[in-house]
Amino acid sequence: MSKLTLTIDGQTIECPPGNTILEAADEAGVYIPRLCYHPDLAPANTVIWAETVHQGDRIIEGDKPGGKAGEEAHCNLCLVEIESQPQPVNSCQTQATAGMVVHTDTPQVIQLRQKALSKILADHPHACLTCAQKEGCSRTDCSSNVPTDERCCVLLGRCELEKVSGFIGIPGDTPKYVPRHRPVIKDDPLFDRDFNLCIGCLRCVRVCTDVRGADVLGAVWKDGRAWVGTRTGEGLQEAQCRFCGACIEVCSTGALLDKETAGTVRRDAPLPCVANCPAGIDIPRYVRLIALGRDREAVELIRSRVPFPAILGYVCFHPCEDTCRRNDLDQPVAICALKRFAAEAVAGEEYLLPEKAPASGKKIAIIGSGPAGLTAAYYLAIAGHRVELFEQ
Repeated sequence: MSKLTLTIDGQTIECPPGNTILEAADEAGVYIPRLCYHPDLAPANTVIWAETVHQGDRIIEGDKPGGKAGEEAHCNLCLVEIESQPQPVNSCQTQATAGMVVHTDTPQVIQLRQKALSKILADHPHACLTCAQKEGCSRTDCSSNVPTDERCCVLLGRCELEKVSGFIGIPGDTPKYVPRHRPVIKDDPLFDRDFNLCIGCLRCVRVCTDVRGADVLGAVWKDGRAWVGTRTGEGLQEAQCRFCGACIEVCSTGALLDKETAGTVRRDAPLPCVANCPAGIDIPRYVRLIALGRDREAVELIRSRVPFPAILGYVCFHPCEDTCRRNDLDQPVAICALKRFAAEAVAGEEYLLPEKAPASGKKIAIIGSGPAGLTAAYYLAIAGHRVELFEQ
């Protein structure tokens, strides 16, 4: 496919036709701040405003029910200037064209971004973002004696809003946050919701409706801002939430948090089922492959960690199911039985043999060809060693 050429901040960039300026910049490694934009989601202005949303036992009626979100739905942090155009534009919406000359850091762009950020932060706890001692702060012992409900959330240090604020610069005239005492819901299974932290970026609504097709979350426009909540019912279960976690993944603040990380957040924390699996199998991935009918791929994934998936599907004592988070909803996923199902579904088919490492020149003797001996022989052979099994 032929590409078009444009210039961003003096850098010549090529991108496919149809790309937005933001997509072209991302591909070239030029950072443009954003919050409402997400590469896997439709633009924020595609959302249809609901009539009402529920935030726990609070019901919010919107001013524009049934209407399509307009420019008001955008965060306006990705503004850029285009030569020959009178006003800055949102780079997440504007298509790149051949010969276009774009500037991302002009005084006008910086000023408008700071104005938009100031509006967001005025309705979001942000005292920690301007604190000189925020690095490594526990958020529990505040040397500045900032009230708890004015402090940032547990994502401090890896929050997307924090990253954007650091790049744009928080204006000195940003209004001090005044606590609104909005609902904080912690009695739902799996997820915690804090509506004091929601900035109305509408990512969760779009992923729930457009990507997952669940249509559990909605948004209304009222009093000059977007309000997000469930379309029906006070809790997520009552709203028929599938608890897929997609909303957690795209949330740009700590408004939606996984209960596993609601206390202390670790970027590398494995899911409970994987952490409790002695072999460390990527359980969510192979369960997903089976759901998609890709049994062979599922079996190959399991065999990357254990060479005998069918046998394991019969004899495993499945400690993964003891910690499956579906226990908090109804019953655990049948992880062990699914392993056996996939293995039997492709029984008789030739396995794709794993690539062996170059010969190491080492010889290894294994006494006993039981499951442990065969497993050891399998992986040692893959590692390039010459293996000989001895069995009575």
